[in-house]
Amino acid sequence: MQIKKNLHIIITVSVAFLVLYAFFAARSLSHELQLTPQWTTSIFQTPQEKNDPSQIQLPFRLGQNMGYFTTDGQITLMESFPFQAAISTTYRTTYAPDSTRIPVYQLYSDRQGISDFHIEEAGFPYICDDRIYILTPGGYGLSQYTKARRLWQFEHSAPITTISSTPSGTAVGYADGMIFIFSATGELLQTFEPGGSTYPIILGTALSPSASQLACVSGIDQQRFVLTQQRNGVNKVVFHTYLEGNLREPVLVQFSQDESKVFYSSAIGIGIVDCTTFANTTIPLKGKVLSIQESHHNNLIAVLTKDKNRYNIYLMEMSGTFIGSFGFQADSAFITIEDGDLFVGRDTFISKINLDIK
Repeated sequence: MQIKKNLHIIITVSVAFLVLYAFFAARSLSHELQLTPQWTTSIFQTPQEKNDPSQIQLPFRLGQNMGYFTTDGQITLMESFPFQAAISTTYRTTYAPDSTRIPVYQLYSDRQGISDFHIEEAGFPYICDDRIYILTPGGYGLSQYTKARRLWQFEHSAPITTISSTPSGTAVGYADGMIFIFSATGELLQTFEPGGSTYPIILGTALSPSASQLACVSGIDQQRFVLTQQRNGVNKVVFHTYLEGNLREPVLVQFSQDESKVFYSSAIGIGIVDCTTFANTTIPLKGKVLSIQESHHNNLIAVLTKDKNRYNIYLMEMSGTFIGSFGFQADSAFITIEDGDLFVGRDTFISKINLDIK
């Protein structure tokens, strides 16, 4: 794994996290959080020769490079792309702005350099796990595909601003303030218009895993967060709150995997809403929220933000109790959590850090 070549990176990361540990341990927590660096590897290492389906392979995208890596630090695939790309745990694709025939590659394919199938439609792909969508040129229409076969398509009079996909359905938000909710087969189940703002654009949308709850951040000038839950088959507003500031860009909204909490980003940080009691906790953070990762093993969440060219990672309990943070300079970064371990990507390196609560 080119240990000698990356020794300086490993030492730097280790020292940084020893300092972080001293900071975290000084905090008053119900349990003690220990951060233990495991490894750091370059994405340009020689890829593992065989794709083993029994190994967990996690997708990454850093700058103009993307691929997969294993939890023990092996790069199984790495490729550079000149224009745009989309990648998930199942599929990946590269495309240009004028693409009319989009090649798609499967994770465990043995077809070296040859696409597994093509989507014969112009547009921009969005991939979530094993679900593939194409946004039509102009941004007014959406199609969902299962491999090369189109499942459904939908057109609206305003541009799409946000998409949320789960195995149970899809929610699509538009610039005119409308949200359309579709079943897993593409049946239009409901239209929803949060309203309440001078300019009713949808900035962020999340559909819960079971599709029984919908949350969104909407509007400019009295921007607000809205949570709905199904009542007799129809989503009804059960909680809303006006937000400080007025973001004018897409924002992250995300349900916890057990649907007990919903997270949303705002101009000052993130909010955490309890989906039963509707208690709302706000945590101030620096920068734009890019990713929220959840750890079932220790009831933690990690939040990645970007403030100019500085990335910050915040750790907190699911209840909203802030634990600590650290940051670094980079051109690109990502975080993901798997089996209680935090994986941090930074430009051309990926590191594994064990999160252990005792």
